[in-house]
Amino acid sequence: MKNASRTAVLTFAVSVVVATASTSCMVFEDQVSLLNCGVASTATGTRRVRVETDCDHNLHVEIEDVPRGVYTVLVDGVERGTIRVGAKHAGQLEFDTSPIGPQNPLDFDSFGHVDIASAGRVILSLDQCPAQ
Repeated sequence: MKNASRTAVLTFAVSVVVATASTSCMVFEDQVSLLNCGVASTATGTRRVRVETDCDHNLHVEIEDVPRGVYTVLVDGVERGTIRVGAKHAGQLEFDTSPIGPQNPLDFDSFGHVDIASAGRVILSLDQCPAQ
């Protein structure tokens, strides 16, 4: 795949706010657009990491404009969950160190390398698409 055909707009938004003196963590948010690896030309996605004042970490992965199906979320090469995409051609998966509701347990590095795959092929990647 030619690099010219891998068009991606990389959005990087970081905000840091100092927490009150009664906590030991700072509020932090990092949101990055995922790189389209050329398998599904319209696919887009984001990876957002938040650190809360109580030191909880939250990882949110969202994909859009993808065909219906099941997509595997890999973090540092390890399968961490799946996103089921239906008629709206979008889906998400969320992890938290103190999960509530539909959140999954976050027991791995929230800043790890994220890939979204379907049928063994990487569709979206945090920063580097594998040779396919």
